[in-house]
Amino acid sequence: MSTWCRLIVLTALVAGTRPDILRAQRATDGVTVSGIVLVDSLERPIAGAEVELVGTPYRTRSDSAGAFSLRSVPVGAYRLQLRAVGYAPLVLDVQLTAEGLDGVEALLRPVAQELERVRIRASLTPTARHLIDFENRRKVGIGKFLDSTRLWAYGGPREWATAIVAEVPGVRSMGYGSSKALATGSRGPTSFRNLPNGDVMDARRGARGACYMRVFVDGMLRYNSRAGETLFDVTNFDGPPIVAAEVYAPAQLPAEFNRLSDASCGAILLWTKR
Repeated sequence: MSTWCRLIVLTALVAGTRPDILRAQRATDGVTVSGIVLVDSLERPIAGAEVELVGTPYRTRSDSAGAFSLRSVPVGAYRLQLRAVGYAPLVLDVQLTAEGLDGVEALLRPVAQELERVRIRASLTPTARHLIDFENRRKVGIGKFLDSTRLWAYGGPREWATAIVAEVPGVRSMGYGSSKALATGSRGPTSFRNLPNGDVMDARRGARGACYMRVFVDGMLRYNSRAGETLFDVTNFDGPPIVAAEVYAPAQLPAEFNRLSDASCGAILLWTKR
């Protein structure tokens, strides 16, 4: 048979191949799923949408025109899922035959963006933060520490000064008129002549020179143990209840409360329930 005759025969064989045989061949090689992802109602392309056949490794993303294509997919039943940020996901049940599935139009519906819920948990209250510092200093063991259990054991929250005098050796209550201030017998370098005795009004009410202790309330200096300064009247404290107290001799006071190293009469740190 001549070469020309062989070509005619081969052409006839190809032309005569049955469609079902071609479909079977495509089914063996896998088929294609393709389409476009659009915004519902606007039909504007959505780029970067996730497209996948659920439960299979076949997945892709839409291009800038919204088009997508999954190739070499075996025939069978699948769930086609399409997702994009800002849109409700879409799931389609599809049955792939040997013809494949082309021209899918997936319309995704925009949804309002709900911000991730943030659980706000109140941080420690100022009192709680102060009491953590209080406990840390108490662990060091320098100074005298009284919590509310000890401070209120002498008749209630208003008797905290009575508790300090009773619990801390060397601290005494100095009366002037109907008022009282706390002092210590430990003077440090302070001489008798430089002992504070309050302001003019305190002196008129009978305040005597004594080593009145520096007083902090919630970390703020309220009395600095200086000559001519109004004494800290422990009977007339109008703040919240005192829940903790620290009492230090002159050489014991932490540096943060004695930056100039001039607390010659020691100090009392009071912490309130805020």
